[in-house]
Amino acid sequence: MRMSGDDDDAAERTITIRASTPAAAPVVGHFLAYTEGEQTRRVPVGPAGLTIGRLAPSELAIASPEISRRHCRIDLDGEWATVTDLNSTNGTFVGGERVSRPTRLQNGGQLSLGSFIIRYERRDPREVAEEEELIAELKRATDYVRAILPRPIEDGPVRTDWWFVPSAQLGGDAFGYQFLDATTFTGFVLDVSGHGIGSAMHAANVANALRRRALPGVDFREPAQVVAGLNAVFPMEEHNELMLTVWYFVYDLPSRTLLFCSAGHHPSYLLPPGHDPLPLWFRGPAIGMLPKGNWTEGSVTVPPASRLYLFSDGAFEIVDQSGREWKLEDLRQLIVAAPRPRQIWDTIRAAVPPGPLDDDFSVLTITFA
Repeated sequence: MRMSGDDDDAAERTITIRASTPAAAPVVGHFLAYTEGEQTRRVPVGPAGLTIGRLAPSELAIASPEISRRHCRIDLDGEWATVTDLNSTNGTFVGGERVSRPTRLQNGGQLSLGSFIIRYERRDPREVAEEEELIAELKRATDYVRAILPRPIEDGPVRTDWWFVPSAQLGGDAFGYQFLDATTFTGFVLDVSGHGIGSAMHAANVANALRRRALPGVDFREPAQVVAGLNAVFPMEEHNELMLTVWYFVYDLPSRTLLFCSAGHHPSYLLPPGHDPLPLWFRGPAIGMLPKGNWTEGSVTVPPASRLYLFSDGAFEIVDQSGREWKLEDLRQLIVAAPRPRQIWDTIRAAVPPGPLDDDFSVLTITFA
């Protein structure tokens, strides 16, 4: 379009009108998500649909006696997915209702095949791919954290046992133990704030510093010195604002004396034979919060055959299937009823809803033979 004025000095102006480009329609993918162990798996549903059953040739095979050989089928109808029961023995349920005809699935809706739960999701495949890559990175970080955990000690005057289960997002748990010499045994549990790869790697770095005794000027036979040394080396402003809690101990075999120090961590428990668990704890600031801090060192004589429990808050800060929030007292009672770390984990796993926990689970026991 050309516009001109009566003034000879008026300049010609050209106005170009462009049609606006319509926004691209969002890409929609169809996925079935379910829990396998402690991980969430996703299976894409293609244009041809898929069959769910106990055995191949079902595209999604679930080895469970509650599921029929060919249990149900998922088909796509435009932008929607429908489920059809294939005359299964135990039925297919959507939203608690048994399916008797092809039923449209709502985004986020659940399919129940016996006790097996599958969630239907409509999502952008690119987002899912990015999420899967993040999960792969978390798994690599988890494998690294597991690699630095010590092997259990099954014989000798000091024996160890532990159970570690990372959360879906991977927290900042780590623990370790070692003999400083023939008569001095040390150990620790620590928990870095936050979740994800950063917290996990920070926990691994701190654990390695303790394992390699890489704190300048620190006597590792003195728990308060160790805690102060950690605080000097790992200030949160130099480590992505990450702080951590730690419970560290030193055990002298000849005198059966246990020295301990807590930095922002909850109590550990000493369980003598025939007695209630004894909390071992003094209040002290977490590592990295303050330039300097005061930490109290405790001491206790260990009766023969006692067991020491070190754990992260993921072992008791849980919500069970009834919606009740557990407290430290719940774990204290559980220690008496199910004393081994694996038993504690199995009891908690049965109490909470299916799926990964919200935080890492770490329980370490030291048995003084």
